[in-house]
Amino acid sequence: MRQVCLLGATGSIGDSTVDVIRQHPDRFSLYAVAAHSNWKKVAEIAQKFKVKQLCMFDANAAKELSRALNRPVLSGIEGLKELALDPNTDLIVNAVMGSVGCLPTLAAIAAGKHVALANKETMVMAGPVIQDALKENPKAYITPIDSEHNAIFQCLAGRSSEEVECLQITASGGPFREWPKEKFETITVKDALNHPVWSMGKKITIDSASMMNKGLEVIEAHFLFGIPYEQIKVVVHPQSMVHSLVQFRDGSLMAQLGAPDMRIPIQVAMTWPERLNLQTERLDLPTLAKLTFFAPDFEKFRCLALAFEAGKKGGVVPAMLNAANEILVAAFLEEKIRFVDIPLCLEDIVAKAPIINTRLSLDDALEADKEARILATEWIQSK
Repeated sequence: MRQVCLLGATGSIGDSTVDVIRQHPDRFSLYAVAAHSNWKKVAEIAQKFKVKQLCMFDANAAKELSRALNRPVLSGIEGLKELALDPNTDLIVNAVMGSVGCLPTLAAIAAGKHVALANKETMVMAGPVIQDALKENPKAYITPIDSEHNAIFQCLAGRSSEEVECLQITASGGPFREWPKEKFETITVKDALNHPVWSMGKKITIDSASMMNKGLEVIEAHFLFGIPYEQIKVVVHPQSMVHSLVQFRDGSLMAQLGAPDMRIPIQVAMTWPERLNLQTERLDLPTLAKLTFFAPDFEKFRCLALAFEAGKKGGVVPAMLNAANEILVAAFLEEKIRFVDIPLCLEDIVAKAPIINTRLSLDDALEADKEARILATEWIQSK
């Protein structure tokens, strides 16, 4: 019986993880749960699954939950780290949003635990730090939850990176794949939240619309699988049935297909290499009609190009890109800036980001994250 700590229980990944646990009560026990501020939903989960440890990132939400359940509730980043370190859990599902997921991931690795990682920002802002932590704690390991990285993980199945010619990460193309670049000036929040395939949280949906999400996934793949950026490609695949592909040096091309249902990669990440029964839609190939693939338009989707640039520059640049993007997306959702302002500001930040020639440290990453948030906020206020 795996004792699960679920960080980010109330988002879309959290919902899907809870359903996987519900389908396999003989394999998983939900021991600890954390969320940002939706204490009412956490209360429901806690009562249904008899959760032992609780944390709300928002201090006021923690007080409300504690009052409602008449029990102690942890709060803040220290609370997340405490849950990740709890010796009673052996599987940490990290589905929190944003760079706040980095420190709990490092805490879990330090404790030698299995981390099923959906928080891509962890690898983007501190990839070298995570790599070093895994080397120092050989009992700890990461399995990716993102459907694209999970697909690559399944295709590689432990094979050496030397056998890989390239990774091909698929992208739906989002709601603006067929929009002309000139029309981007008119994009509204409602337009950007109208994803044609996936049902996700607001932040990741906006990132999908700008293709920043795919750019962050490129950086994450680089650190997860040790593949140079020159060997990572992005392929637009509107049907979202092929979740990613691996081209091997012998000419073989392996792909992972499945319905666009996050419960599949979540369960793979939680149980690999074992596969359990799962109540999800099955693909019926004769009824799929056709699968199409296109090269991405880097001029139209500047965020994707900037992510490649930031990744290749390395050091603190990916952390700064990620942090600034979080601030800019929040501002766009509040209608303080235009959709096209997101890449405009990011272009400036990536161009001016300092280049460091030493191995990235956690302090470097955290300081860069803080600095980029200040710069992005100042840029927004100047508009």
